[in-house]
Amino acid sequence: MDDAGRDARGPDRATQWLIVVIAEMAAIMLLVLHEGSDRKWPGFADQGLRMLLYTLAIAPPLMLALMVERLRERFSYLAIGLLAVLLAGIALHTGNACLPGSSSCISVLNSYWLSLLVGLFVLLPFLQTWRDTGTRLPIGLPYSGLYHHAWDNALALAATAAFVGAAWAVLWLWGALFALIGIPEFRELFDKPRFVYPVTGLVTGFGLVMSRAQGGALRAVLRLCLSLTRALLPFVMGLSLLFLAVVLFKGVDTLWLTRRAASLLLWLVLFGVVLANGVYQDGGAEARYPRWLRGFVSAGLVSLPAQAALAIWAISLRVDQHGWTPERLTALMVAVILGLHALLLAWAALPARDGRWLARLSVGNPLMAGVVVVLVLASQSPLLDFRAITVNSQLARLERGEVDLVGVDACIDKAAQAFVNGVETPVNSESRPCEDGRPPEKRIEQLDIHLFARELGVQGQRALEALKTDPRYSGDAKLVAEIDDALRDPSNLQPEWRTLAAADIHVLPAGTALPAGLFEALAADLKLDRSAQHLGTRSDCHRELRICVLMAIDLGGPEGLEWLFVPSEESYELPPLVYGQTADGGWQLMAWAPHRYDNARLKAAPLLNRLPTAAASRWWQLRLGREQFPIVDGRPELLDRNARPVSADP
Repeated sequence: MDDAGRDARGPDRATQWLIVVIAEMAAIMLLVLHEGSDRKWPGFADQGLRMLLYTLAIAPPLMLALMVERLRERFSYLAIGLLAVLLAGIALHTGNACLPGSSSCISVLNSYWLSLLVGLFVLLPFLQTWRDTGTRLPIGLPYSGLYHHAWDNALALAATAAFVGAAWAVLWLWGALFALIGIPEFRELFDKPRFVYPVTGLVTGFGLVMSRAQGGALRAVLRLCLSLTRALLPFVMGLSLLFLAVVLFKGVDTLWLTRRAASLLLWLVLFGVVLANGVYQDGGAEARYPRWLRGFVSAGLVSLPAQAALAIWAISLRVDQHGWTPERLTALMVAVILGLHALLLAWAALPARDGRWLARLSVGNPLMAGVVVVLVLASQSPLLDFRAITVNSQLARLERGEVDLVGVDACIDKAAQAFVNGVETPVNSESRPCEDGRPPEKRIEQLDIHLFARELGVQGQRALEALKTDPRYSGDAKLVAEIDDALRDPSNLQPEWRTLAAADIHVLPAGTALPAGLFEALAADLKLDRSAQHLGTRSDCHRELRICVLMAIDLGGPEGLEWLFVPSEESYELPPLVYGQTADGGWQLMAWAPHRYDNARLKAAPLLNRLPTAAASRWWQLRLGREQFPIVDGRPELLDRNARPVSADP
């Protein structure tokens, strides 16, 4: 069907009002869910029920608003109704993977909504084309219909999002302008959920109506954008061929020196797949390439499966080293999908009997789309539960001795550590002694307790509870405390907050008495500093789990000692702080030790065994073994430093 015919099949006037009503009803349902969750209505603590209601309030209405064209269109209502039943089962499974109020739900829900978005977006064109053909079974659906419906849906969603954003920008400006003249009521009104949800629903409904009614204009813009893919595809295929040739010449070992090999290779394959399909479009017109350029592009397309295979190889190496995680399972699923698309493109680029270039995409792309829908929806169901697979994989590694609940310390020199971080040439760490002359030990990886507690939902937390009661580990009080700390939901810590106490901090050198007023000045600064607003609660300084240090150090300035506070590693935004004594005998923050250019930071735990030395020069440094950390003046008038090296050792 041509564009003119498609425009004629747009929603009629009655259906346009139906779309607005659907969007507004969905918004009102979301408002009710918001109020129920906020006010803790009975039953809203059940994550499975909440996920079910949110899914039914968002997915089926949006699908129906994009699909329906006539009021008496029974096919659309039936199809969306059956889809809602399927989504209800998936939503219940995902919701029940979360504990009520637990922060571990964040990673679970992010994966769920992203999978739902991809799966339903790919599925919707099949339902729309099936409706258009009027057949009883979705067999032999025309590729041009699938192609145009997919792009129409994408353009409608993009235009609607832009319209909603513009409408809220106007409302924000409205509220801000009236607030300037002493009338803040509009801004306060625009922030209330009972205004936000209905207005957003109304604007969304009108945005969908207008974008679907202007399909012809949007497709004209699309054709202009897709025409650029003809110019970009040869360059990307040239990059693919050149990269593959260099890898064959240098070997694949250099690829494994970083942790980004798989992601970068998959981006290359993705660009190739998207651009090649942009050139082919609906298959109605041949790409205008000279014969020699078409052959060159075809060679590049044939090379894409090799790039996908390298990405899968890189992922498998990581899995062999560290086992499965939801991220690696997702990466493998993406790699398999892109690998299948790459194989399809390589097959389509080969000479065909009818002489049409890439014509096999019309047959293969619908099959690939079906694979995508099945995989992404199955990943959120018991059929392919990434969280359960991860739990089983990591526990199996624990049983085999590949990981330990505590971990085994190992000495790895700087060059070897750089290789582990993927920034330098690999070295043989076993041939290099430690700084203190000890031979390096083989490192046994520690089981990632926070992965179980924060990303694996109920399965991960049940596994940790089982480890606590396991006779092999239940006697380790520090381990049990660490598991309890990981299982504690940060969002529920408010009732357990307490003031930072001097007993929470290690004072170095051991036995040194804190001078009067120092701890009070430190506690007051931490309370005021937004980046340290939680320091002093159960989530930060702890003598065993989250080590903080307050250390006497002589920086060679006025007579007397300065004090260096090094926070726990969990306080990512707070640097080590240097305190000096003022003229009236008080203590005040005067400097800090920021992260280095390579993001290395001074850590508290190593200081318990080895104190740093301070070196005075134009650029002051704290030295800890081979590592050096700069000191930055915050209040230089409190310390007149002499340019001479001094030692912090007692």
